[in-house]
Amino acid sequence: MDKAKILSAIIDEQEKVINNLKASIERYKQESNMDEDNTLDPDDYARQNEAKDMQLRYENMLKSAKHNLKFLEDSKTKINDKIEAGTMIETNKTYIFVGVSVPIFKYAEKDVISVSEDAPIFKTLKAKKIGENLEFGKNSFEILKIN
Repeated sequence: MDKAKILSAIIDEQEKVINNLKASIERYKQESNMDEDNTLDPDDYARQNEAKDMQLRYENMLKSAKHNLKFLEDSKTKINDKIEAGTMIETNKTYIFVGVSVPIFKYAEKDVISVSEDAPIFKTLKAKKIGENLEFGKNSFEILKIN
């Protein structure tokens, strides 16, 4: 298992999330910057306020996504001997990364699943050791490596 390469793939996915958030922020920024001289209807003002609220929400999400990206970069060289934030777990069917959640994708014929420490599965996951089985949804995996 090459943790750095798998994390690079997760970083690529995280960068897609960041780019989508930036696009959403820009869209809501344009909607909230309506020309007030042409805004006469109270509904226009309400939509403008809603757009500004959404822009601020997406900006907070972007800040969090950038923080997660930094965490991923820092995790590339971190070596873990137990399951905690920054750990990469190889099972017989998947790679599981703990610390950041991104959509599932394939790497080297295995699914890459990433979970945050806030996910309910983390409590079960952190107690596991190499050689033990992990029930994840309807699937069962054998833990092969922890790094």
